Amino acid sequence: MPIIELKTPADFAPAFPLIKTQNPAMTRKLFTTRLKKMLPQGYRCIAYVEKGVYLGLCGFWQGTRFWCGDFVDLDNVVVNEKLRSRGIGKKMVDWVGKEAKRLKCIQVGLDCYTTSHKAHSFYFREGYIIKGYHFIKPL
Repeated sequence: MPIIELKTPADFAPAFPLIKTQNPAMTRKLFTTRLKKMLPQGYRCIAYVEKGVYLGLCGFWQGTRFWCGDFVDLDNVVVNEKLRSRGIGKKMVDWVGKEAKRLKCIQVGLDCYTTSHKAHSFYFREGYIIKGYHFIKPL
């Protein structure tokens, strides 16, 4: 199966170029620093791998909120730009959906940049709906 779960910081080393495509200001040092904080907080990530090369990544978190109960939240779903529309994103999102069901979660959610129109189309095709807005206040 071409989907693997990344468990250790070493597993994440080949993920850096894909993460950088969605986070252009990301440096390898910042990537490593944030990853070291995220893993103990429950961050999980899968990679779609062919011939040892990471073609896609899908991070996720599990949690519980008053308004929805148990959930999984997708984080940095990214596929190599040259390989998009080949079903890689769908396979990863489906994998996380099955894991969310195994964990007895009642929904999968995500944040998506308002300018990511192709991503919006992808999530609509996958059955996601817009439930609300995610507000931030930069500090």
